[in-house]
This record gives sequence, C-alpha cells and structure tokens, in this order.
Amino acid sequence: MNNKLNTLENGINKYFKACEVKRVTLTLAEVKSVFDRITKNKKENKETFFTAFDRFTLTVGRESDWDEDTYIKFGVIKRHLEGFDKNLSFESLNADRMIDYLNHLRTKRDLRNTTIVKNLGFLKWFLRWGAKNNYPVNQGALVFTPKLKGTDGKIKKVIFLSLDELTHLYRFEIPATKEYLDRVRDVFVFCCFSGLRYSDVYNLKKSDDRGSHIEFVTQKTSESLKIETNKYSRAILDKYKNMPFKGDKALPVISNQKMNDYIKELGELAGIDTPESIVYYKGNRRIEETYPKYALLSTHCARKTFVTNLIYMGVSDHVIRQWTGHRDHKSFDVYHKIVDDIKSREMAKFDEI
Repeated sequence: MNNKLNTLENGINKYFKACEVKRVTLTLAEVKSVFDRITKNKKENKETFFTAFDRFTLTVGRESDWDEDTYIKFGVIKRHLEGFDKNLSFESLNADRMIDYLNHLRTKRDLRNTTIVKNLGFLKWFLRWGAKNNYPVNQGALVFTPKLKGTDGKIKKVIFLSLDELTHLYRFEIPATKEYLDRVRDVFVFCCFSGLRYSDVYNLKKSDDRGSHIEFVTQKTSESLKIETNKYSRAILDKYKNMPFKGDKALPVISNQKMNDYIKELGELAGIDTPESIVYYKGNRRIEETYPKYALLSTHCARKTFVTNLIYMGVSDHVIRQWTGHRDHKSFDVYHKIVDDIKSREMAKFDEI
C-alpha cells in the first residue's frame, strides 16, 4: 500500500515540477487526468497470477530441466485455472476457492479423483514457489488437503504382463502384413526385460551399451544407472547393433503416442486379452470398467512388468531399486500385493488336483 502511494506521490510531484518549470497553471481536471494515467500504467505493469505462473514454468522448467511432457502438463493446469477464473489472484485463492476449483475440475472437466489430486499437487508446487519468491500466497491454499475417495492407492490397478504373456509376446510370429509391429515389439519387450522408462529407451545411445550392461543417466531423475543385460535384452540390442539410427540411438524408438497405439494392436494380435477391471472414483461415485488387457497396454506397463516379475522370482527390493532407480521401499508395496495374489492363485492349483 505504501509503495503504491509513494509511486503516485512521486509521479504527481514530477509532473508538478515539470509544469512549474514551464510556468503552466494546472486545472483540477488536468491533475485528475495525470492521476488516472499514473494509476493505469501501474495496473498495466503489475504482474498477475497467470504471468507469475508463466514465470514459474519458465524458471523452474529451466532449473529442473523439464522434459516436453512436464511443460505440457503445466500448460493443461494453466488452462484449467483460466477456465475456472480468468481473474484469479494469489490473494483470492484461499481454502474456500480451492474447494471451488476442486468442484470445477470435478463437474466442468469431469476428471477422476486421482487426476484432481495430481492437478492440485501441481498447483501447490506453483504456490510454494510463489511464497518462496514473495508473492502474496494465501496460506489456506497451501495447506489445503482434500480427502477424495480412491486416491490412497489401495484400488490402484497395475497392468503388467505375466512371465508367460511376456515370453509369448517375445516369441510371437508377427504376420508379414503387420511387419511394422516388429520393431515396436522389440522396444517394448526390451523395456520389460530391463525396466527402462520410455524416455530412457528413447534416449539410449549405442555408446551406453557396455556389453554386459547398459549405463546411462535417466531423463526423469538425472540419476546414473547401471543395468545388467540378460539373454533377452542382449539379443534385442545385438539385433540393432550395426543398424545406424539418428542421434546414434541404440534402438528404433518411435513417438510415445504412436508406440502406445501399436502396443495395443500388437497385444490384440497376440491374444493378450485377459479381462482386467479398472475401478476409480469421480466424486463419491464408484465406477468400474472392464477391458481386455491389450486395450490397457502402454509403454508404462513395461517397467511394471519388470518389477512385478522380479519380485515374483524372489529378487530383493534393494537389488531391483538399483536397476530401476526407485528411491524408497514404499513404492514397492503395490507390487508385493500383486505378487501375493499371484502366489495364492498358484498355490490354489493344488486344490484342483
């Protein structure tokens, strides 16, 4: 408030001084006009909630070396916020407005509870940055933590390929008319046998292949990983060893979106059609949908396949984390629950004899 008053006072005094030098007699109307011009300019130069959001995206994006997907995510967040209130400000975004925003995402955007929680998490990341950089962030927004059904991870469905499905896909004979699926299958299966994320296999270079292992820095966490190869991952790397690819890439990786489409097509062709039920919440409404497994396959499933099958084979979490780069044990809880279910089903086969 004082800064604003000082700006107005300095502006008016400067104008008065200029008029005095020129020996100009001012009228009340002229003074009001000058006053309006100064306040208007101040308003136009003031940084808004959304220009601060752009500054955050630019600054933190550079500092954290965001990939394209992260920039896209924050672009979506900004559009959601603008759709909610184009005049939103730090001061007005309190706990009550956070509830309003939550309801906007639920009713206007028709988002799942899990997606809403992620959305709010990204928004609070921006608000924490704003508070750190002396923006007038409302504390009520920072501590806002809604309890939404289905967001505690207990109903989270992990889609993965069993060992039988994985080896079947690896050996599956792709028809000549679908030859374009061969390279997609190789990259996907390689990730299933190595645990690489899509971003890492996309950036994997031939120079990262050290024979007995691959060694690279992850795109997501900038962590250096060393992953030993097995006969399956080794065979795929050797298959493309002497084939030149742009950027010295080790494997013929296409765009993530196109690859996901082809993986589903490949899964359907290979008969990976076990029914899988997905449960999620929108508000208090529980929704359950059932799909053939191939319809749910994506590049994300490869890493989940790697972890789940290693746990099933008895490999310790500590060793698996050395390969995957997971930083804590808790992230493996969901995989252990899956393995426990598999073991129960396997043991029950004795009852059928």
